[in-house]
Amino acid sequence: MKQITALVILLPLAANPSARPLQQTPASAQEKVNPDAGTVTYRPGAGTILVVELLDSVDTKKSMVGTVVQCVVRQDLLYEGKIIIPRNARVIGHVTEAVEYNKEHPSRLGLLFEKIVLKDNKELPFEFPAVIEAVAPPVRHSVVPTSSLDQMPVQMEKGKSTGAAAIDAVQANPNIMGGNFPQTTGVISGANRGVIGLKGLTLQKSTAEAVTIVGDKGNVKLGPRTQMVLRVINGAK
Repeated sequence: MKQITALVILLPLAANPSARPLQQTPASAQEKVNPDAGTVTYRPGAGTILVVELLDSVDTKKSMVGTVVQCVVRQDLLYEGKIIIPRNARVIGHVTEAVEYNKEHPSRLGLLFEKIVLKDNKELPFEFPAVIEAVAPPVRHSVVPTSSLDQMPVQMEKGKSTGAAAIDAVQANPNIMGGNFPQTTGVISGANRGVIGLKGLTLQKSTAEAVTIVGDKGNVKLGPRTQMVLRVINGAK
């Protein structure tokens, strides 16, 4: 009896559908799936805006190229309704240019930021570097006496918002008339651009990847808690 030999051809299995490459998402973040761990991480993408404050002072007299610069995020960053970068996360960057002022040329301070460090020390590298879009002095906190109704901590009855209702509420709590109340001023937002409230300084944008703070009347010096707006550039262009 003749024997029949079967020929079996083994084909490669299809790629794991859960293993997706790094993709740009429309909400200023990148999503990366690790098929082994089954976890999802995010990278802030091009166009991401962050409002931050400096942790330590940076100036053109003491800093040098390569000096590490750290900031603290002051506004939560949301992605698809979830907080992916919370307040108090750190943003890490470095000095790219530090030129002292003299009579022949202004001072120049260049800063570039590369990543975010979360509370658990987890790092979120930016898709591309982040540059400065705005810079402003620290937020000012003060206590002021006032008799203005719109500045008093007045709590009216539900459904009552008229001027008469406010007066009734104040009369029910006469101790708040002329009292001292905390006041916060000078807070910037992600919509701000340029130099705000810092005389003698300007922002000079030479390229999409280089934004420099220029001091025409002396050395550039940014103290602790200086506010900045950062934007992740589109390095693909």
